[in-house]
Amino acid sequence: MSSDDDRRLSRRTTIDLRLHLLDRQIHDRDGVPLGVVDDVEIDMPDDGPPRVSALLTGRALFYRLIGGGPHVSELDRIPFDRVRDIDVRVAIDDKQDDLELAWPERWCRDHIVARIPGNGQR
Repeated sequence: MSSDDDRRLSRRTTIDLRLHLLDRQIHDRDGVPLGVVDDVEIDMPDDGPPRVSALLTGRALFYRLIGGGPHVSELDRIPFDRVRDIDVRVAIDDKQDDLELAWPERWCRDHIVARIPGNGQR
């Protein structure tokens, strides 16, 4: 886990959820895109201000196209303490292969892209 000094989050005192998080692309520690931030989970403690506890990602785009929205249980959760950097993208400390949320990307890579001639694999 990163300390606040290692994470570039400490340079901001306030994060605007719409501006700095929602719809930002999520990258793993190697820079591999994993998806986008579809929603956030917020803790409302009795003794302090609200805090973002997790980023939610998943199939929200599908629901935006057909209407409605996914149930929270259908979204993948990335604990906010795994976020390393918030900039034009959101970088997390985990590696793609270690995350369950990356299975659709891996499946497409292995079963579709790998079969396309000229994909760069030998």
